[in-house]
Amino acid sequence: MKWALVRLTIAAAWLVTTAAYLRHEVFPEWFTGQTGGYASLFGRDTLVIDSWSRILFNGSPIGYSHTSLDSDETNSIYRYVLNNRLYMKLAIMGEAHAFTADTTASLDSQYQLQKFSFGLSSKVYSLSIKGQKTNGNTFDVDISTDAGTVSRQVEIPADAIIYSPMTELALQRLKPGHQLSVKTFDPATLSTSTMIIRALRNEEITISGRRHACTVLAADMQGTTFLSWMASDGRILKQETPFGWTIELCTPDEAFEIARKAPSSTDILKAMAVPCEGEIRQPRSCVSLTLKLSGVTFSTNDLTSARQIPVSIKKGETLLMVKKETIPSDIPTEENYMRNGAAMKSNLSPTPFIQSDHEEIREKAAEITRNCSNDTDKVLTILAWVHANVVKETTISFPSALDVLRKRRGDCNEHTYLFTALARSAGIPAKVIVGLAYQDGAFYYHAWPAVYVGRWWETDPTWNQPAVDASHIAIVEGELEQQVELMRIIGRLKIAVLEEKADD
Repeated sequence: MKWALVRLTIAAAWLVTTAAYLRHEVFPEWFTGQTGGYASLFGRDTLVIDSWSRILFNGSPIGYSHTSLDSDETNSIYRYVLNNRLYMKLAIMGEAHAFTADTTASLDSQYQLQKFSFGLSSKVYSLSIKGQKTNGNTFDVDISTDAGTVSRQVEIPADAIIYSPMTELALQRLKPGHQLSVKTFDPATLSTSTMIIRALRNEEITISGRRHACTVLAADMQGTTFLSWMASDGRILKQETPFGWTIELCTPDEAFEIARKAPSSTDILKAMAVPCEGEIRQPRSCVSLTLKLSGVTFSTNDLTSARQIPVSIKKGETLLMVKKETIPSDIPTEENYMRNGAAMKSNLSPTPFIQSDHEEIREKAAEITRNCSNDTDKVLTILAWVHANVVKETTISFPSALDVLRKRRGDCNEHTYLFTALARSAGIPAKVIVGLAYQDGAFYYHAWPAVYVGRWWETDPTWNQPAVDASHIAIVEGELEQQVELMRIIGRLKIAVLEEKADD
């Protein structure tokens, strides 16, 4: 029930490897502004690349990343093919969970992106995203899960990079004080963001018993800063993240050994939970909490809602009052919906992973709510059905409501996505919320939905709560593209309980 962080783990791992491999392609002459995409990243003597790195969490191996670059001089359309495989084996809630994520980018002879793919494979769910350039910067994209394929068009800026391979030619002459802005395209979320790479200082480190003179680089991306140590020959020897991960250059044999061994005994969700000073004695029945959030600077808009009131905000510290949700007593009228129609449109619309317009979703929503007399009854009935019919099980996936309806297995994200799709199909605006919820002495990353029935109403089908308790701290609204914003708080946020009020 604390498993929203699994999706963030996948996203974070992808960003880490993206950040690492971009460093190896940038020449010093571009290290004072913005890159022009792949064309400015490839060197005059680009080589075939084959590079391996191992991923450590708190010192224990949890996976590896393998990047390769192949070129075909006879093919002008797909001259260069960049491949990255990310393999991770994690201990989650006492069980071993492995997954692979494969990313490919094909470039023409002018280094322009022509097609890309992203694939995720785990024990229960799988995902495939494939994009093909059609005209200008427009790509036709097919998003496939076990339940089927949906298509859409995506604009990718010409100077954006999916990820870049390692070369030995790139940053040998880079000096502290230089910086570069790089546009990156995430094929998993189909979104573009900007990475700022800065050269900080020179220092020596020891890797595999050998001392190396390095330049320390910082990459700022999605509100998170990754540090890298680059040797004088341009190789990235080591990278650190603020949430306990380290990436180190390794041999293929060392990478394969990680795949053969049992996962680390460290439970990644427990290790990455937000520590809590003080105890919430009755987390499921508390009606209000006063909390101190430290280590991260929030804005008022980040945390304000009908349930959450920032009492004070200053740099690195927020005093937050959180109240328990209540079930609405007023039934919304048709006029109310029409008045709020424009604002509610996106919360009634299907998305590639919340397929509220699919025939199976529509039929199930109609079946579940056939005896309901109003929207409040519909919400409560859908919540009870999802809680009772989806087996509580840790899964590694990009959740798809239709897949969950068919397989009936998953954690908080799967429960939330299926609930959201069923609610939208029943004509009730609904959205995904991701934040933190208290359990077992800490705040774990968690997902739950909110519905609009005259006002927003937060509910939790995973924990079977018609109205969420006060230990639910909402931070982000939306699907994975928005959820990656949580990475800026992972490993940095701390929470202290100042006051708890429970039901009498």
